Amino acid sequence: MTLSSSPALRISDLHCSYAGVDILMGLDLSLGKNEILCLLGPSGCGKTTTLKLIAGLLPPTQGRIEINGNVVDSGEFNLAPDKRNVGMIFQDYALFPHLTVTDNVVFSLHKQSKSKQKEKLDYVLNLVNLTEFADRYPHQLSGGQQQRVAIARALASSPALLLLDEPFSNIDSQVRHHLIEEMRGLLKSHNMSAIFVTHSKEEAFAFADRLAVFHQGKIEQLGTPSELYNQPATRFVADFLGKVNYLDAVVVDDYSVQTALGIIRGKHKLTAAVGEQKLLALRPQQLNLALAERGIAVISKQQFLGMTTHCIITLIDNNMALSISMQQPMVIGDVVKVTVENHELVLFDHD
Repeated sequence: MTLSSSPALRISDLHCSYAGVDILMGLDLSLGKNEILCLLGPSGCGKTTTLKLIAGLLPPTQGRIEINGNVVDSGEFNLAPDKRNVGMIFQDYALFPHLTVTDNVVFSLHKQSKSKQKEKLDYVLNLVNLTEFADRYPHQLSGGQQQRVAIARALASSPALLLLDEPFSNIDSQVRHHLIEEMRGLLKSHNMSAIFVTHSKEEAFAFADRLAVFHQGKIEQLGTPSELYNQPATRFVADFLGKVNYLDAVVVDDYSVQTALGIIRGKHKLTAAVGEQKLLALRPQQLNLALAERGIAVISKQQFLGMTTHCIITLIDNNMALSISMQQPMVIGDVVKVTVENHELVLFDHD
């Protein structure tokens, strides 16, 4: 493989331990050019450790890291963080409070000429719409503006790879949505490769091209947001990415299962054999309700969420509760029939 065709990042058999406790166990991962990859998972799963290893802030116990085809970590070699050509954006912005926006941005450019510093400063401040704030100090800026300064500082050094550690978590929700959209567009338009760490599935869905869901030091599943949400490989992934209902199911033919909701037919051929007992995973929005005198369920709870209403229904025959998102207004106590949207069925083994 030539250097130009190398992935932006390649991680092979990466291990990391603290005080004899394994944090990462045999991680393999690659990042394409101009790709945004999100490391997603609960606290303590190894995602931030992975980011620190890539940046050179932690030494791996074992494994190999390459950035743009260049080895930066191996069993015999460890390249210093400032030599890796990696930009990093932190959760708390990490701005120098005594320096202006200008001085914060050019801090990493001290080895370059004044004219080159000015050229890059003007360019990145224009990118993040902060030109008019160049002489302000961090305490004179909003949280969103401070994060834009951090972004500008990271981009000023023209890094081969950008690392983002929960960059949106300290920002107001309305500003956060706008900044996520703006920053994704910025990275894409400038062909930047980025690794993004978060525990928020909403941020991951909106920002990333692919997700790597971490669990106990390993990648549980890797794929596009749509693939992981609609076709989770494990119950952990299914549960972590959103609400899910589980129904006992028996495979009745190559495409269908028998459940408490009746026979449900999927879009694609099942891998399970006829007669096998499984758990069918259904997202709330894959279930539809309609009023019916002889329905099979009763609405027992509901919560208005704006564009949708989240409700709990209880099946009349077996008292099973299901979570459903619905558009049309109904009231607690309504009797309903339940239909399932045609989709690729997701089946899991019983624990």
